[in-house]
Amino acid sequence: MSHPQRSNWLSCACFTIASMYLLAGYARADAPTLSRFTPPGGQLGTEIEVTIAGARLDDIHEVLVYTPGIKVSELKAASASKVTATMVIAQDCQPGLHAMRLVTKTGISNMRYFGVSPLPQITEKEPNSKFESPQPISLNTTINGVVQNEDVDYYEIQLAEGQKVTIELEGLRLGTEFFDPFVAILDRNRFEVARSDDAPLVQQDCVCSYVATDAGKYIIEVRESSFGGNDRCQYRLHVGDFPRPVSILPSGGRPGEKLVAQIVDASGQSWEQEIQLPDSPGDFAFVAERDGKFAPSPNMLRVADLPNAGEEDDSDRAKLTVHTVPVALNGCLETAGDIDWFKISARKDQRINLTVYGRKFLRSPLDSWLEVHKAKGGRISVNDDSGGPDSKIENLKIPEDGEYLIAIRDQLREGSPLHAYRIEVTPPKPSLDLTISEWQRYFSQTVTVPKGGRMAILVRALRRGFGGDLALALKDAPAGIKLKTDSIPASAQYMPVVFEAESDADINSTLSPLDAQTTATDRPTIEGGVAQRTMLVRGQNNRDMWGHDANRLAVSVGQAHPFSIELVQPTVPIVRGGTGYFTVRATRAEGHKDPIYLQPVYNPSGTSTSRSVRINADQTEVKVPITANTKAAIGEHPFVMLARSKATNAIVYSSSDYVTLPVEDSYFNFKFVKAVVEQGQGGNIIVGVTAKRPPEGEVEFEIVSLPAGVTAKQTKVKWDGKAEQVVFPVEVTSKARVAPHKTIHVKAYITRPTGVILQTAGRGELQVTAPPVQPKDKPKASKPAAKPTQTKPLSRLEQLRQAKQQAEKK
Repeated sequence: MSHPQRSNWLSCACFTIASMYLLAGYARADAPTLSRFTPPGGQLGTEIEVTIAGARLDDIHEVLVYTPGIKVSELKAASASKVTATMVIAQDCQPGLHAMRLVTKTGISNMRYFGVSPLPQITEKEPNSKFESPQPISLNTTINGVVQNEDVDYYEIQLAEGQKVTIELEGLRLGTEFFDPFVAILDRNRFEVARSDDAPLVQQDCVCSYVATDAGKYIIEVRESSFGGNDRCQYRLHVGDFPRPVSILPSGGRPGEKLVAQIVDASGQSWEQEIQLPDSPGDFAFVAERDGKFAPSPNMLRVADLPNAGEEDDSDRAKLTVHTVPVALNGCLETAGDIDWFKISARKDQRINLTVYGRKFLRSPLDSWLEVHKAKGGRISVNDDSGGPDSKIENLKIPEDGEYLIAIRDQLREGSPLHAYRIEVTPPKPSLDLTISEWQRYFSQTVTVPKGGRMAILVRALRRGFGGDLALALKDAPAGIKLKTDSIPASAQYMPVVFEAESDADINSTLSPLDAQTTATDRPTIEGGVAQRTMLVRGQNNRDMWGHDANRLAVSVGQAHPFSIELVQPTVPIVRGGTGYFTVRATRAEGHKDPIYLQPVYNPSGTSTSRSVRINADQTEVKVPITANTKAAIGEHPFVMLARSKATNAIVYSSSDYVTLPVEDSYFNFKFVKAVVEQGQGGNIIVGVTAKRPPEGEVEFEIVSLPAGVTAKQTKVKWDGKAEQVVFPVEVTSKARVAPHKTIHVKAYITRPTGVILQTAGRGELQVTAPPVQPKDKPKASKPAAKPTQTKPLSRLEQLRQAKQQAEKK
């Protein structure tokens, strides 16, 4: 199955790099893993046997399917890595991809997609890697295949002159591998007549269409774009004359409306069709149908209570229709360099949002650029990409009453009949979403609650445009599970949410909506729910290439764990700048000797808890330290501890119940007076003390973090409640380093009948100096020898007189 025109090292290198960014479940040692389905899909209205590959599946219990229309009638575990499932696909099941998870008695697996096609399906048959000997197939067939390394698969179809064939391939979208497929239609002379690589409509998958100019044989080529591949590069190739819309205008409508839309097909054909929109607002997956044939996957449409407006001839902008806000503006940049203009009226200080739906939602090739201008001239706002491929201008303040122009174009000035867009212009409205933090990065969180035990998750409440308390509710929960968290206070953005299972509950699972709503009765109720993104394939720099968005949480009752933990309620508060401890007690089933590792579900703002504490086999309880900085959030915070340890065949998680963590302001302000002490001498470290409020207990101050060579005669000093300073006598040895030491701290212990409150403050400074240098005795200097007396030179007359006197003596 090798390709003679490509070197092995090149394809292996390219694909190895791509495979590094796969988001599969192989690294998860703590839950069942779902690797892939074989075949990766089935046909509407049929029953199919599917082999499921994975890990830790020997106690499989059921399959969770996120969309209606598929039921699993039988599950058989052949081994821990292989399961056989019988799937019944309803005739009215929606074509496309359906997200699934496996549920075992100990946990819930990662997510995978299973495809459903309106067409009968066959399996790729080897050998089919030569152009001269392709696998014959009939039109309107789905082929399940695999691209191995350097593999090229060829299929043969027969077309009449003027007959259309459309191809759609699901590869990367199956989510089993970072698979970049390529598809081409070749004539009998091996000339490409159509091709597709990275079609925006289907992410990095393929869509192409061809109308035969000659009757006869045509060859479909399928490969990885850089000739890579492996046994996880599964694909589903849909080949037929079915409709495959690439653009629908308008791209949405009002709830319950029968939308009259213009549809552009992958073949270039277009037609008008009525589309019945659902009664509820939101995102609508529309599957096109024409002449009794269905598209293999849906197109997305918006359903919102907004009037639709279409593009007009904007050569004279003064004649554009003036629209009032709110409105949905629909159009298409049909030619290169095209710019579409719309006009709205708005009032001074009015706030509006402008949201483009293009590449991300409609899967249009558009890279939008959005501008807002005053009609009489002057741009007031512009946006290219707002946190994604589409443009968005939020909370725009209108400067004055009047008319305003909205312009949209492609960033690269491109255009085609596929460059459809929708701009929703609306006043800002309060909104609420709940997101679930991940315990393991890039793996969306599920909840398995052991019988008779608890499990916790961390929920983030994203309030936009409002505040206030929220009420929480878990709907359609598995039998025997209850939610112990029923509210999120107005002051909290993050909230640990605890689930509890009855000890006699049966093992069961559901996809459960976790909803929240405001509790205030003097204003309109605002509702929201879980918005959970599951990344299935990651690209370079961990970019989200493909995934799934859910509004329900996977929840199950699992087997009882061989351990549980209890978090003891603290009896005293922790204060700003202080330290405290949680006591955690463990209960083990007989024979359980594995360590139990502890970590907090969430640390309230400004606090920090150790994540490296464990309860060993010979321990029944441990102390977990917690600290609060000087800006820790004051109040009573719910606190939950998470525990993990080994069960029968996997690492499992459970949690404690809630305790309340009271955080208070500090009791004392300290003012350190700089101390200067010589080596070998004694001195005092003086600390000013101001009580911010009565400590309501016996107080003792301790000096800590003295430098090497410095000792305190008395490290602890009791406070009488009145003294404005405390004095710590210290001795500085000759070996203490001469330097300013700024490490000195003071701890305040407030002892109450219920416990001890600890506050730490610093930094004080001790300057260690060297003793002054003593002058040394100098030796006495000897008296200098007397200098000979110098005689005055005699004059000539005195010399003669002296000579005469000497002569007379003779």
